[in-house]
Amino acid sequence: MRVAYKFGYFGEKFFGSQYQPNLRTVEGELFKAFEELGLDPGISRYRCSSRTDAGVHALGNVFAVDIDSRKCFPRILNSKLPEDITVWAWAKVDDEFDPRRDAIARVYSYVMMKSGVDVSVMRKAASLIEGTHDFSNFTKKFAESPSNIRTLKSVDVRIDDRFITIEIEGNAFTWNMVRNIATALELVGKGVRDLTWLESMLDPEKYFERMEPSPPYGLILKDVKYADINWEIDEYAWNMFKGKLESRESYHGTLYKAFSIMKDTLSEIP
Repeated sequence: MRVAYKFGYFGEKFFGSQYQPNLRTVEGELFKAFEELGLDPGISRYRCSSRTDAGVHALGNVFAVDIDSRKCFPRILNSKLPEDITVWAWAKVDDEFDPRRDAIARVYSYVMMKSGVDVSVMRKAASLIEGTHDFSNFTKKFAESPSNIRTLKSVDVRIDDRFITIEIEGNAFTWNMVRNIATALELVGKGVRDLTWLESMLDPEKYFERMEPSPPYGLILKDVKYADINWEIDEYAWNMFKGKLESRESYHGTLYKAFSIMKDTLSEIP
């Protein structure tokens, strides 16, 4: 039978999600787990919904395989996977299901420090990016339209005490597109660029400029959406994943506070 799985991973120790010989990747670890279960990625028609770059995290990426019903439960896969990958939900799907082709939307979140930016201007910039545009200026490899035309359903800018979260939902994304959008919104928010510049960036036939994408560690593939899949959450796997998240939150939160104290102390020294 064909089964789709939702899985998450912490990206900092991976050279991206796509398989690369002699490098640690998400797919490389998945394939090792498959091998232990007697599952061949080619024969089982393994497909993944989205590729992520080195350092990028995921909460709700999706892959599908043809698998024996006795081996299909997430906890069986998790027993063969490393600590930084967790399969937490599954669903039986049609034999021809392709997680990349059949996805109707993808949701990304990008997190950055709230430092020296005008959030209200960032929100105005975000509203300009919503809709259907040629995002050639926001992709790593420039290509003529319509190959880089994408539709963004929403671009939201949210704030809390010290962080800004940019959440973007779209039908599909070009290479580095979300990280480049994060860079553009930050530049506008800091007053380095203005809204007129951003409008020009959305018209690559008249204006071309390459920019540096924001760092990968702030990016999360939050979810991949489908029209008619009813996911079954594996409670044990989900609780295990939550525990991993809480542990990392505590560790990195403590580091963040420790470094903040060090920075504040340095500023007090004449």
